[in-house]
Amino acid sequence: MKKKDPIAHLTAGAISGLTSCVLLQPFDLVKTRLQQQRQQRVKSVTPLNSTIMQTVKNIVKNESISGLWRGTIPTIFRNVPGSALYFFTLSEIRHLFFLRQNITLQTSSKSSLPVLSSRDNLIAGMIARGSVGIIMMPITVVKVRYESNLYNYKSIWSALTSIIRHEGVKGLFYGYSATIIRDAPYAGLYVLFYERWKLFISNNTSTIASPVIYMTSAMIAGFLATSITHPFDLLKTRMQLKPQNYPNIWIGALKILKDGGFIGFFDGLTLRLGRKSAQAAISWTMYEALITWFQQKRKF
Repeated sequence: MKKKDPIAHLTAGAISGLTSCVLLQPFDLVKTRLQQQRQQRVKSVTPLNSTIMQTVKNIVKNESISGLWRGTIPTIFRNVPGSALYFFTLSEIRHLFFLRQNITLQTSSKSSLPVLSSRDNLIAGMIARGSVGIIMMPITVVKVRYESNLYNYKSIWSALTSIIRHEGVKGLFYGYSATIIRDAPYAGLYVLFYERWKLFISNNTSTIASPVIYMTSAMIAGFLATSITHPFDLLKTRMQLKPQNYPNIWIGALKILKDGGFIGFFDGLTLRLGRKSAQAAISWTMYEALITWFQQKRKF
């Protein structure tokens, strides 16, 4: 069995997280603004144009092109350590599952990562994301508030201090229940789908390069896991933006159902599908490639 290298997983996770969050921040910002506009439209007599392109045009017009990257700093503060901790925690949990199974460590074709059962992949992903989510929650709340134009915070620090001053420390954890209900199943389903598709492609072809296998598997897994868990992402965003109107999961869900019907739970899905699929492709392809590089480097 190969010796584990925690630093490799932390470093690979951090680099993949940094790259994906910088490249894809505009998707995250537009998704938040789009959900916010459609939420306001429910209460407004005057219709709001909440199409994706119109939202982008409004941001660029009012805040310049750099406005599309508003919230990048809190995203980096959340995603880089969060991604590093997630991949590290996930690798540790998966290693423990292998020890429990008492079998020789295996790797999937063209991959440096171990093979687990679907059940173990699901559990490992859920535990890793749920535990890291608790640690990163305050940064997530500040990020969502800062991206929104409901509060007009001038800086990240002003957003943080304002939340604590007006809502207390508990304000930094608004939406945690919805976040965990979204992130834990998403991560579990994602790891399950990713590993299954990676094995399927690897076992049915010998000509596709490893990065292509990683990227294809990641995009498919991201698409499926995102579609299933999107209602909780919408609920989380509403709870963090307007906790007074969405104080908990049940009241929030009933309000969304009343205002927009069942289809209202999938508001902004198209944009999130694009972002999450792209993020998965970038982060997991880079992560696997870096882990392989670290392992090969250690041999020499």
